[in-house]
Amino acid sequence: MRFHYLMQRGDEGLAPLVYVPGSLGGADDFRDEMSRLAPRTTVAISPRGVGASSAPEHGYALQDRVRDLEAVLDQLQLAPACVMAFSAGVPIALSYALQRPNRVTALILLDYPAVSRQLTDGWAEQAKPFAASRGIPEHVIRAMISESTTVELWEDIERITCPVLLIVGGQSPFVTEEDLGRYRKAWPRLQLEVFEDSGHEVFRPDYERFMQVIERFLREIG
Repeated sequence: MRFHYLMQRGDEGLAPLVYVPGSLGGADDFRDEMSRLAPRTTVAISPRGVGASSAPEHGYALQDRVRDLEAVLDQLQLAPACVMAFSAGVPIALSYALQRPNRVTALILLDYPAVSRQLTDGWAEQAKPFAASRGIPEHVIRAMISESTTVELWEDIERITCPVLLIVGGQSPFVTEEDLGRYRKAWPRLQLEVFEDSGHEVFRPDYERFMQVIERFLREIG
């Protein structure tokens, strides 16, 4: 396997930040944020099947994704890092934090519940135009559907003790009030931001607000 990532090396006195994108997102999506967060060391990863990363026929289940993230970070030999995840990247980041707690100093979760969801043919039909525009092979979409299962992490995440920032969109259907209640129950000290005018892409329509919240949280954790 070959994985594509972007890395911006910076101040070793600051906790590194690692970005895990959503289902079809890649490292290049995080370029602007990497520049903004300098001089902090930042890493953005393209998952298998996306961008310049390998696109094998199989290996798209949740645990495969977690092992991929672990492999890249072990290769880079980063100090314990803050892991930031968007959308379907959230259960990957949570699973990694559960399996490698000593490698995670904090979590930033963007608009997704603590669940890895089984993908459907309906999702595939919506995803295909976007995937085609990014050169993602059709066999990757098929494998993502056939290998996906629903994995609930709600009971497990109570074991995560690091600081957590959760940002959700007030107009997004992805995180329900019930989900927010479960997050609060798991983490009484959870830092929660609800952007009432945002949908799933919480960095829109107010990118500056989004980045200021991220930067404030990173300053707090060092």
